[in-house]
Amino acid sequence: MGIVHVRLLTPADWAAFRSIRLRALADAPEAFGATLQQALSRFDQDWSDLLSQRAQFVASVDGIDVGTAAGLDDPERAGAHLISMWVAEKSRGTGISDCLVRSVLDWAIDAGHRKVWLEVAVGNAAAERLYLRHGFVRTGVQGVVALDDPRPEFEMLLHLGAADGV
Repeated sequence: MGIVHVRLLTPADWAAFRSIRLRALADAPEAFGATLQQALSRFDQDWSDLLSQRAQFVASVDGIDVGTAAGLDDPERAGAHLISMWVAEKSRGTGISDCLVRSVLDWAIDAGHRKVWLEVAVGNAAAERLYLRHGFVRTGVQGVVALDDPRPEFEMLLHLGAADGV
């Protein structure tokens, strides 16, 4: 495997974001609250607008985008929300997911957040192991993936001060 490069997308990078998001939704529809059909119905400006509302990271190896994850500010919870994590099947198990999580956590720390949370679909043991490695713990909060997707999911939380010495 080549060198992993992680970059933060800007609204001008909407086409790259659209491309990797569509790949993620086609590859692992069970991992997301959105569907491929919903994403295909978005206009170019919608993709750009999404990038202005989040910190969307993309990992690439040898110039090929192989993973993505995002962080959202959530003032109501006084923290950040890690969302949209995905790594291409051939790149799983190579450390790319760790690079993406670290990028979101670094962004959250730089933004002054003290905690980051996320949701994991029940049964996604690989994702739970990834987040446990970074210090996330289950909170006991459970819900469903989306209003129109009743699959159960659970919340995990990381207090940044405890994990990162902030």
